[in-house]
Amino acid sequence: MVKFTLFFLSLSFLIILHEFGHYITARWFKARVDKFYLFFDFLFPFGNLLKFSIFKKKIGGTEYGLGWFPFGGYVDIAGMAADPDKPDEPIKPDEFRGKKPWQRMIILAGGIIVNFLLAIIIYSMMMWAWGEEYIPTSEAKYGVAVDSLFIRAGLQDGDKILSLDNVPVENVNTVGVEILIEKPKTVQVERNGAKVNVVLPDSMDKMLMKVADQAKFLILPQHPFVLDTLIPDFPASKAGLMKGDSLVTLNGDTLVFFEQFVRQFQRYKSQKVDIGFYRGDSLQHVTVALSEEGKMGVGDKSVLNYLKTKKIEYGFFASWGKGWSLTIDQLSKYIKQMRLIFSREGVTKVGGFASIASVFPSEWNWAKFWEITAMLSVILAFMNLLPIPVLDGGYILFVLWEMITGKKVSDKFMNRALTIGMYLVLGLLILANGNDIYRFLIK
Repeated sequence: MVKFTLFFLSLSFLIILHEFGHYITARWFKARVDKFYLFFDFLFPFGNLLKFSIFKKKIGGTEYGLGWFPFGGYVDIAGMAADPDKPDEPIKPDEFRGKKPWQRMIILAGGIIVNFLLAIIIYSMMMWAWGEEYIPTSEAKYGVAVDSLFIRAGLQDGDKILSLDNVPVENVNTVGVEILIEKPKTVQVERNGAKVNVVLPDSMDKMLMKVADQAKFLILPQHPFVLDTLIPDFPASKAGLMKGDSLVTLNGDTLVFFEQFVRQFQRYKSQKVDIGFYRGDSLQHVTVALSEEGKMGVGDKSVLNYLKTKKIEYGFFASWGKGWSLTIDQLSKYIKQMRLIFSREGVTKVGGFASIASVFPSEWNWAKFWEITAMLSVILAFMNLLPIPVLDGGYILFVLWEMITGKKVSDKFMNRALTIGMYLVLGLLILANGNDIYRFLIK
């Protein structure tokens, strides 16, 4: 429920500000705004289907309302296109069509600009309020635990990551994502005290596509397995394990790190296992019956208890420079990730509203909320800039054509393009949300 609430708040906030960008620029150039709606008062993208609103109130010449279809919103600016039933009707001075091309361009880009500025503001204020903290690769003293995919590629548990293509990596928790996005050919690691150059296979990119949504979990810093929380009436608590117990063996095999235990537990689903652990200085053993998922109902002591972090504080003015760089970095990463949808594996990873909601925390965490909201604001700005008719970018393309050639796009061509764009966007929505439904029902 918390995930959904945070998602709903973030989405509503972003929609209102995006549409406000169009609204305020339209009013600035004295274009008439007939409607300003949070959510659609129709079944998007079919403008005349199931048309009703939950709330509406007319103030001045604008109707402000709350629609029933909760995944979007709109500002209805008068005269965006000619009325097909009245093609010869003269253009009025307060209509969108009656404004100069550069003015129309600013109105169309208003939402995109607001989303981009909003991301800068959020990131900047986060840096000012909380700074940034992460585990440097140099402080991952136990090395990293790597997924089987990377083991096949030549990496090993315990490797200490140094660089990708000889470019140093600062944050150990971003290594998996960096490999997915930047597609390096080599990884430099420290292994048993010696520097080793691991050449990634040519198929690495395709292999990663299949697990793109889990990239940040494929390489993680190792840490000891010390119990911090136990769920009542679950296998661990029933067996007598306690908070502070340090796990060291499984069925007689010596294991050192949390990640090793998690991996081995998957081999013993629904089975009883012998676990050796230290309670204080005393080495003890206990038999635990693992669940069908290979779990025993515990939470481990955070990696932050064992590894040093790097904390960077920012003053008010310095935070704006960092906010700008984080926004540009997020935009760059998202553009690079767009290549994922142009492959068979990538198409299956495209997610809809449920996937977006899933990235929000399951507990109230305002720092995480604002971080995700800033990321979504960048994505919303980029997606609306795509040159697809019915999106802002499509309209901008029409105006650019007019500014370059001196000729307006004909209403007939525009209406056809908008129809094509509508079905394209509808297809993308069906694909993304269909993937979510498939993952929920089948997987």
